[in-house]
Amino acid sequence: MGAVEDRGGGGSMLLGVVYGLFYLTSAASIILLNKHVLAVTPFHFPITLGSLGVLFGWVAAVVGVHSGFISLEKHKDITLRTWVANVLPIGFFTGVTLACGNIAYFYLSLSFLQMAKAISPVLLFFILTAVGLDKFHMRVFLAIMVIVFGAAFAAYAEVHFTWVGFILVITAEVFEAIKTAAYQFLLANKSFTMWEGMYFVSPASLIFLGGGIYFLEFKQMVEEDAWGQITANPLIFIAAGTLGFGVNFTSLGVIKHLGSLTLKVLAQMKSILIIGAGIAVYSDVVSLQTAAGYLVSVVGFGLYNYAKVQAKAADDAAEAMHGAGNLDVDPEKVPLLK
Repeated sequence: MGAVEDRGGGGSMLLGVVYGLFYLTSAASIILLNKHVLAVTPFHFPITLGSLGVLFGWVAAVVGVHSGFISLEKHKDITLRTWVANVLPIGFFTGVTLACGNIAYFYLSLSFLQMAKAISPVLLFFILTAVGLDKFHMRVFLAIMVIVFGAAFAAYAEVHFTWVGFILVITAEVFEAIKTAAYQFLLANKSFTMWEGMYFVSPASLIFLGGGIYFLEFKQMVEEDAWGQITANPLIFIAAGTLGFGVNFTSLGVIKHLGSLTLKVLAQMKSILIIGAGIAVYSDVVSLQTAAGYLVSVVGFGLYNYAKVQAKAADDAAEAMHGAGNLDVDPEKVPLLK
């Protein structure tokens, strides 16, 4: 199975770069905004906050489909069985990722969150190679390890460790890696468009997020008049929903055009934007160790891009020599869950 569909053309690569730039901007912004909402304002409901982006994205997709602006193409007649087998698991992975990731804001500093998230590319790398969605290349792996080392080294000096927060963020990253690999399967092997992915996956995610809200937050939300807090400061929550939607949509664009492992490496690079915003907005003091660590990450990112170009050239040459490989199984007929 190919790593991702339609990545050969220069136009697709350029579009992927554009999506990547918007992803970096929106992802860094939503992290800072969520931290502000949960730490500074009286709104202490992380699952609800995390679900806003999913809700905004689903509403946008539904409006687009029913207005005729977006076409569902060949998946417009998707059956419930197909949806359960291929889409519902991604909704579960997304729900766990958002819930655990946002709850972790109560326990960990931003620097420690970035250090813990540095393991994500490694997790995804092994998941993709294990299930056959990507091939193992030693140079790519070594470049990822350079990025991981740089991010961890930079954040180590400011770590405020708690076991609860650590378990939450590691759980979030494990499920994030599985979700991203599953999304790549959906977009490439099942030939879903980005809008189809959002249209069908968002309600699945909201099912599990809604369950988390009901059992963990709803009672306290009623007691503290959470709706009143939202209506009193609507722009903050509109921004949270819009940025969350932006992260979800642009991440699909990166997966579609550049692959899910590239998305995870970009996720590491957004740490630089977060540190920069902390210096500019909050007058954070960045130590020499932090600066050196992120410089290593930048070098690792360059090595990763170079290694991926070489790996793709080697894979293309191997395919040209040995043919298309095993074509006996139609990837459209392979479910995510068997």
